Amino acid sequence: MLRVGFLASAANDATPAIVRAFGKLRPGWRVDLLQAPWSDPSAGLAGADVPVALLRLPFPGEETFGVRTLFSESRCVALPSTHPLAGRASIDFCELWDDPVIVAPALKGTWREHWLALSERDGREVRVGAVTEHPDEFLGAIAGGCGIALVPASTSHFYSRPDIVYVPVRGVSPSDVAVAWLPDPGEAAVDFVRCCLDVTRSRRTGCGTRSG
Repeated sequence: MLRVGFLASAANDATPAIVRAFGKLRPGWRVDLLQAPWSDPSAGLAGADVPVALLRLPFPGEETFGVRTLFSESRCVALPSTHPLAGRASIDFCELWDDPVIVAPALKGTWREHWLALSERDGREVRVGAVTEHPDEFLGAIAGGCGIALVPASTSHFYSRPDIVYVPVRGVSPSDVAVAWLPDPGEAAVDFVRCCLDVTRSRRTGCGTRSG
């Protein structure tokens, strides 16, 4: 069995294909996907709980691990369905600067800067509406009107609900999905990394179903 850490939706729609590819490469092995709370952006790598993980860049301490970017996706904003901008086809990021933001406990350093898009706020101070650690708490806080949040575009697919609207945002950088591993992860983990790269590469080049 190979323990693989992940955050939220992992590698989106590519995850099942990666697991199947690993099973073909290593018959008899099983992948045990372990979801980490947002308080651990390393998805278990920092504590060596797992040898390999699917996560989002940037994350604290990533320079101490092996890291390969698998694909990028645009970010959108998650709004309560009652928000004045919820009916828009797209939103300029500057229109959201005064809204309170829902954050995770681990929001610090480059992780915090990315998910709050600090470099794209023109120095505008961030107001925190709520701190949440799990997807259900996060979505509940948004739906309840506590604030908004920048999220990967695929969130609208994996976490669809009637009281939340996801709207494309102009003026923010994309989100990168990556596979990361310990300095000495073991041969099985190395094979898993290879499967991650092969599957996502084939999807980018049109050989197979594309990831979200």
